[in-house]
Amino acid sequence: MKKTLPSLGLAGLVLAACVAGLPAARAGDSTQVPAMQARLAAKVPLTALVRAGDALVALGDYGTVVRSSDGGRSWQQAAVPVSGLLTAAHFIDAQRGWAVGHGGVVLATVDGGVTWTLQQELPEKPVLLSVHFVSPDEGFAVGAYGSAWRTGDGGRSWTPMAVGEGYDADLHLNHIFATRSGALFAAAETGLAFRSTDGGATWVKLDTGVSGSLWSGLEGPGGEVVLLGMSGRVLTSRDGGDSWQVFEHADGQSLTGAVVTADGSLVVVGTGGVVLRGRERFEARVRDDRQNLAAVALAADGTLVLAGQLGVERMATGN
Repeated sequence: MKKTLPSLGLAGLVLAACVAGLPAARAGDSTQVPAMQARLAAKVPLTALVRAGDALVALGDYGTVVRSSDGGRSWQQAAVPVSGLLTAAHFIDAQRGWAVGHGGVVLATVDGGVTWTLQQELPEKPVLLSVHFVSPDEGFAVGAYGSAWRTGDGGRSWTPMAVGEGYDADLHLNHIFATRSGALFAAAETGLAFRSTDGGATWVKLDTGVSGSLWSGLEGPGGEVVLLGMSGRVLTSRDGGDSWQVFEHADGQSLTGAVVTADGSLVVVGTGGVVLRGRERFEARVRDDRQNLAAVALAADGTLVLAGQLGVERMATGN
C-alpha cells in the first residue's frame, strides 16, 4: 500500500522532507502561476539556502526565491514563474543554477538567481526534494517514492534513474550530493543511503546502522561523508560509506542541514532551533526562538546565514 504525504502548515514547515514526513502539494498550487512579489518575501518559510558565487540564494513556499549579494544583510526577491513549494537548489558556478520542487518542476537560472525559467515539468509531476549538478550538463534530481532523474544536457531533458530495488525502490530519496572523488550519495528513509561511483548508472545500498530517516548530507572537512537524520544523528564515514560512526544529540531533534566553516568544523542545524558545532563530536546549543531550521550557509564574509520556518537571517554571535 502506498504511503501518503501528510499536509504541513506554514508554522511547521521546515523543509520538503520534514520530520513528520513529506508535505503534500496543497490544493490550488500551480506551476503555471508566477510567484507573487511580496515585501516580506525573505520571511516566508524557506526550505533551502545555497551559495551562488559570493551571493546567497534561498527558496521555499509560494515559489519564493530571495537573493542576497551582501552576505545576508538584505534580500531581493527573484522573478519566478511558479508559485508552488520549492524544495532545493544547486549552483554549478556563480551564474548557473537549478531549483526543484513540487509538481515535478525544474527551474533554471543563468544570472545567479536573479531570474528563473521553468525548464521542465517532469512526467507525473513528482515531489522533487533535491537537485545536484556535477557539471554544466550532467545533473540529478530525486524525490518522493523513489523518484530519481538524470540529465546530460543541462536540464533540458531528463530520464528516469533507478536507485533502490524492490521495497527500497519506493522509499523517499531526501537528498543527493557528490564528493570530490566523484561518488554520488543519496540519503533516504529508514536509515538507508545509496552510493554510485559510475555517474548514477548503478547504485549500491549502504548499511548505516540506523533506522530513522536521513534528511541531508555533504562531504565533511576531511573528505568524510556526512549524513544527517532523525533523533539528532550525525553519521560519518571515512571509507566512502562502507562503515559509519554515529553521533546522537541528546535532545533528539532532527538535523536538516550543515556547512563546513573556515576553521574546518561543521555547523549543523535542525528542528527546534538546535545548532551543533564540531567534527565527530559536537557542542549543542538551542536557539531561544526554537524555530525549525532547514539550512545553513557560509556567506562570503564568513558569517553564518540560516534559513527556516521564519525565513532567512544572519546568525548572531553566540547563537
